[in-house]
Amino acid sequence: MLRLLSWLILCAMLVLLTSCSDFDKEFTVQSANSTIEVHTDGAAFVLENFDISVKRAENYGGVYVDIPQRFTDASGGVHWRDFELVAARRDGRDEYYSWENNVPGYSIYIGEEHCKDCSANLPTGLAKIQIAYWLGRLVRQEGDREVLFLPAYMGRVHGQGAKKKTLTLKLPPGGTIRPLKQDRQGAYDIMRSAPNEILVSIPAGKGDRVLPDIEIEYPAGTFVTITSGKRVQWWLSDHFLPFISILGPIVAGLFVLTRLGQAWRLPAPLIAFDSKKTESTSPALAAYLFSNWKPEAAKPAFMASACHLAMKRLLRISSLGEDAEASDLSARQVRKKGKVARARWYGLPAVTRSVFGRIEGERPVNDRRTVLNALYGFERDLHQTVTEEYRKVRGGTDRTRLVAAAIILALGTAAAYFSGLLIFSVSICGILLVLFIVVMMFRHPERFPMAVSTSEQFKQALTLFLGFPAIVIAALSYIGTTEVISEQRPYLMAILLDIVGIVTVVALRMPTPKQRQIHNDILVLNRYFLGEIEGPEMSVECYEHHLPFAVALNVEQRWTERFNRWRESEKMETYAPDWRSSSLRDGDIKV
Repeated sequence: MLRLLSWLILCAMLVLLTSCSDFDKEFTVQSANSTIEVHTDGAAFVLENFDISVKRAENYGGVYVDIPQRFTDASGGVHWRDFELVAARRDGRDEYYSWENNVPGYSIYIGEEHCKDCSANLPTGLAKIQIAYWLGRLVRQEGDREVLFLPAYMGRVHGQGAKKKTLTLKLPPGGTIRPLKQDRQGAYDIMRSAPNEILVSIPAGKGDRVLPDIEIEYPAGTFVTITSGKRVQWWLSDHFLPFISILGPIVAGLFVLTRLGQAWRLPAPLIAFDSKKTESTSPALAAYLFSNWKPEAAKPAFMASACHLAMKRLLRISSLGEDAEASDLSARQVRKKGKVARARWYGLPAVTRSVFGRIEGERPVNDRRTVLNALYGFERDLHQTVTEEYRKVRGGTDRTRLVAAAIILALGTAAAYFSGLLIFSVSICGILLVLFIVVMMFRHPERFPMAVSTSEQFKQALTLFLGFPAIVIAALSYIGTTEVISEQRPYLMAILLDIVGIVTVVALRMPTPKQRQIHNDILVLNRYFLGEIEGPEMSVECYEHHLPFAVALNVEQRWTERFNRWRESEKMETYAPDWRSSSLRDGDIKV
């Protein structure tokens, strides 16, 4: 019943979301008149008036006036006009307004404020929308002439072109209007209505058409000279959005290449081994690192941990083979003794202590426990414990990864905000996040335990059957009803690359320098066991200290053979270690 109810609610939400306001049916732009007064500092004060016909009693409550700021000069360079909003009015009174960034410029909302206790509709009939602002960066230098370039159209109302639109240009004296090129003639009509005033009439046409700028030549010195600092400031503002758009993918690429380069870097060749380098590494971790974390590393890791316990005199084992039996579990007494003894016990790696617990839990036969029997069913816990040890080697959280992800996120957010794609990008991320959570729930259900109480189960059901689908439907509805204009598409691609970069940076699990050093130390230790490089001189202490690692690397036989040859050279006839439950006093050590 709950599932049926949730889907009915979702269907109703879908209908509401897909029936958003249609500006073409609610409003009509009757006329638009703009007055542009140019000053000698190269800036212009713009006053625009729009006659709006409100056709429906229930409407959005306001209109969006799109102010173009991005323009392309005669040489193909892209620039931004400076913009400063002065006032926004409706029917002669100051009106509520807000604005949003966009690639071409700004979208300024003028109308009723949308809030819980506010009236959301404009009254039907005619309404006059007025907007006033300053427009800068309108002069460029061409040789010994200065060129004033003005946009042939200023604002649009929600992308709609007016049935009638005129521009009144009030200019400094001494200017000459440049003729339009052949392919641009007929775009608008220009006539002088006064010595320093030009009237531009724009015929009705498509709202997204591109009209050429009006260019007026002046003698040099007519306008205020632009300083070098101002030119640098303009250049930075012109290239700010493209720069932050490409910087995010570059940061992600550099991070990945750096980590991959570190992983492929070979260790420096060594001629000797230092046994101190493995003192903080458990034999079990050495077994997994040497086998590249293959599942078959569980057996040598477990046997190496048992051997480590024997070397620490916490139990005795009969041999180092698969039929090894453990007895005399003296760690029981150690844990019950004083502070020093407990420090000796808790000084062992966590994986070694967990292996002892498994062996201790086996049912004894004549006070002996078969070591490998304790491994069955313990492989997963063993791997998890060793993995936790390996993670601690990282030195805590990988801050480089977090910093890189945070930088890419900040750059992507800034690019989305300044390109007017913030909500669009959030919608995409919302869909991806929901899909990720659903996939994780199917692949790792143990990470999402089922609630016990009825209220918690109800909350989980609401989240699964109502919350997640509602997020996806709302996001898809916004994406489907929002137009991404051609100028925004490159920035949308950059934002998508930022999302891919964040996922890659977070998911890339490359070893840290400390982890790589430990892995290299294990490889060097194996070469030492095989006699390929020098190392600590052989002795009983050296043999016993490294024996657990030899078991972990499956070279305990070669290591024992080296020890037996050393005994012969030292004329040491017997070796009766107290870590064995049955010592061979008159022969070589058997493995």
